[in-house]
Amino acid sequence: MEQHDEAVPEVDDVVDLAGQVRDITVSGLPEGYDFKATRYADVILKEAFPGRFRDLTRALEQFKPTLDELRSGGGGRTVFVARFDQSLADQQEDGQTVWGKQNITIEKALGFEGNVAPVSKVRGHEIDMFGLGSLEQPLPGIAVEMEWNNKDPFFDRDLINFQALHHEGAIAVGVIVTRSVDLQDLISKVIQSKDGGFKYGTSTTHWDKLVPRVNLGGGGECPLLLIGIRPEKIKGIELAYQVREVLDDAEGLKANWRELEYSSWSEAKSDYDELKNEAFALMPPVSSE
Repeated sequence: MEQHDEAVPEVDDVVDLAGQVRDITVSGLPEGYDFKATRYADVILKEAFPGRFRDLTRALEQFKPTLDELRSGGGGRTVFVARFDQSLADQQEDGQTVWGKQNITIEKALGFEGNVAPVSKVRGHEIDMFGLGSLEQPLPGIAVEMEWNNKDPFFDRDLINFQALHHEGAIAVGVIVTRSVDLQDLISKVIQSKDGGFKYGTSTTHWDKLVPRVNLGGGGECPLLLIGIRPEKIKGIELAYQVREVLDDAEGLKANWRELEYSSWSEAKSDYDELKNEAFALMPPVSSE
């Protein structure tokens, strides 16, 4: 009897893996953000940890950085990230603190009953904001990291930490907050650094550096809630759009100078440079002092 290989499934038939980044299904999270989740992190957070869900929602609602803060120089912890952390730290349950920076130590022992010896003791990376599961049962809890403008390998550090802590039962959900695609696309091309470059480069922490890492297995089996900060959360963002419009005009001139009746690129370039200078004069770097 002739044998046939099993049919290869069509693309549409491939299983939607729980570890892949997908749309959230819960309601109640604030506007001004893009939300995605893996392994039903949004459902776990809202249904199993309603207090921490409420705390996170309040902190996200209160989070309102200004464009000047985005433009200011570096050095130390970004002021609005520190405000976000503090807004979580200010949340209480029955008058008691439930959020704060936390190092979690995992200690293991091995042996027979009555004769157990320690074999390992590992101190995890400090979690920016750790929320207790509850006052009665602190673990597992909720881990929150805001990666605003670090080098993108910081995502790897966070995801490895979340994976290890979830595996050992220390956290139930890991949350990472970063810049959305739209915000990165806008500010990466208009906010200059003092050295003449741009502050928010492609190799820094933003949405398009985070999602591929998660889809490739970053975070392991830890349910993840991914939050992307949208432009409308930034006070004064209208100026960035104005700068972007002038820069787009400059690029349009560069692409179409022949149709615009310039005799040569050298003739058009002076107008191109003038438009770029006009754009960046609207929004020079702001001193952090």
